[in-house]
Amino acid sequence: MPEASSFTRALYGFASDLEPFAGLTATDQAAMLRSWGVDAVFGGYRDADFCQAAHAAGMRVYAEFGCFVGQKWWDQVPSSRPITETGEPLPPFEWYHGVNPANPVVRAGLLAALEELLTAHQVDGVWLDFIRWPCKWESPTPHLVHTSFDPDTVARFAADIGLELPTGDAATVARAILERHGRAWSEWRCKQVTSWVAEARRVLKRIRPDATLGLFGVPWRRADYDGAILTVVGQDFAALGEHVDVFSPMVYHVMCGQPPEWIDKVSAEVRALSGRPVWPIVQAVDEPKPMSAQDYRAALTVATRSAATEGVIVFHLRGVLSGGRLTLTQEIFRSIGENQDAIRLVR
Repeated sequence: MPEASSFTRALYGFASDLEPFAGLTATDQAAMLRSWGVDAVFGGYRDADFCQAAHAAGMRVYAEFGCFVGQKWWDQVPSSRPITETGEPLPPFEWYHGVNPANPVVRAGLLAALEELLTAHQVDGVWLDFIRWPCKWESPTPHLVHTSFDPDTVARFAADIGLELPTGDAATVARAILERHGRAWSEWRCKQVTSWVAEARRVLKRIRPDATLGLFGVPWRRADYDGAILTVVGQDFAALGEHVDVFSPMVYHVMCGQPPEWIDKVSAEVRALSGRPVWPIVQAVDEPKPMSAQDYRAALTVATRSAATEGVIVFHLRGVLSGGRLTLTQEIFRSIGENQDAIRLVR
């Protein structure tokens, strides 16, 4: 595995068919990325030639691993579709189909898929995505839904903490849990996420001991939305810090209706809670509205200059290749690289 630089500069969404990479050899693709100041990419790991070329150029190649998400799970394992506090199945939110993290079939299936990925490909690390209870969070006013109140999940919760819950329909049971045992329910749900991450780490370290385990986190602080990072999403960064090597809060400031300075605040809290390196993943796409070059520059500058960060990831490469963002990315990434070279010379 190539040695990590003191500040990682990564691009998310590399694909060899993207312009300007199409038609180039893997060696030339890697050389082009390196010339931009990039030292890590997400994507391309299924191409053994690209992995080899990237490693030879001093870059690391990471994979994203989607966890508790996907209509395929709803179709293949109907019990994985969460039941909301109203007693109804969770509806899809646009493209998003949230999956119950406590479902044992899903948990086992994901671990098997992770093992297959790690065995088949020469990745330098894996970042867990959708590693949460259902929530479509990319909005200034996210729709917060409490889940999952199906009989099996409720029974596991009751057994684990030694409760006797009232019988009845899902809505009645949900109301009893939220009103009488809300804190215990929240803590238990967080543990379902954390325990699966611990299992994933064991799989990764058994197959690739030197690989990095990263996590894409919902970019909420504990005070946001009445503590929804714990009560709705179930991401306890303090507990997860025992198992995760790098945290990447998804600080998509335009999607979330926030100024670029917000990136530093989120990164600082994640760093303080987890005790782990933070590489925020910043937005480079025009969603839900066009993003100016100045706004992109400000966001990337905040992410790279924050005292809480040790790297940055840009989401995604297609966005970088439009709107003048490639030149800005090159400028900022190269300046970081030059500064690191100067520090090495001094030392």
